[in-house]
Amino acid sequence: MLADMSRTNSYTRARAARRSLPGLKALRAFEAVAFHCSFTLAADELAVSQGAVSHQIKQIEDNLGVQLFQRGARGVSLTPQGLLLRETAERAFDEIGEIVSLIRADRKAQVLRVRAGPFVAMKVIAPRISEFMKANPGVQLHLNNLREGVVVPGRDDVFIEYGVTAPPGGMAIEILREKLVPVCSPDLLESVDDAESLLMQPSIARLNYRDLEDWQKWLEMAQMKADGAHPNLVFDDQHTIIEATRAGLGIALADRALIQDDVARERICVISERFIQPRACYRLVYAEEHVSENSCVNLFREWLVQEISEIQSVAGIGG
Repeated sequence: MLADMSRTNSYTRARAARRSLPGLKALRAFEAVAFHCSFTLAADELAVSQGAVSHQIKQIEDNLGVQLFQRGARGVSLTPQGLLLRETAERAFDEIGEIVSLIRADRKAQVLRVRAGPFVAMKVIAPRISEFMKANPGVQLHLNNLREGVVVPGRDDVFIEYGVTAPPGGMAIEILREKLVPVCSPDLLESVDDAESLLMQPSIARLNYRDLEDWQKWLEMAQMKADGAHPNLVFDDQHTIIEATRAGLGIALADRALIQDDVARERICVISERFIQPRACYRLVYAEEHVSENSCVNLFREWLVQEISEIQSVAGIGG
């Protein structure tokens, strides 16, 4: 009963916090300006005046107390805070669009519900899922990262969980154990002559996932002293850590294979190729009793394992 009351209180607080969020219309205007890097093009997309868009952006900036755009002679660009908000806004509007499409669709298909965090969804599934859908036209995929209080996967559910131990209540197979390397933004790297000197500069924050354990393990492996002088930022979302790294807010540890595209596009730089493997790993969780050879769960499981293997192969990293 105490646990139920705690969850209810947490949910009530979360709903109360929504009252301070910027309005949906303002967020839609922000996402359009962030996408086009232009108030004029955003106004055209939304079929409103440029003044109306500017008014909505000012409302958000006043609400947050920060500047989201840098205005210049060549147009507008996003501030670090704007970059973080853009990624979240894009994901939120994409998820709303997917749900609306599902509601509008008037066709019978086998629904596969895949619950995954934003990092895996954006880095592994979303860029490649079109091939899975083409190969399996009878499967309707619903990808989300909502917990919804569901612990045990149902007949057509697949969970991608990150943790030290396998969650109870289903079949769990390890699909990825990361090889974490330190990374930073190109601007941070250009500020020093020796890349690894960034690791010991007390003014540069270390970006951590959930706790400080991975950084402590990496520094110990590299025989570097963790003197506690560095500011530490802790996130519960790896995708946000990558965006914060790209924005130059600090240095992070990231899986070498899953950031290969960012490295190739010169959006993130690898400080050192020395890596650690954390205790936690990614597991695919599903209800084994509902899996048959031709089920959509089994098809997705085989596809995902193959895709991760290919991602690691392209990055030159073994499984």
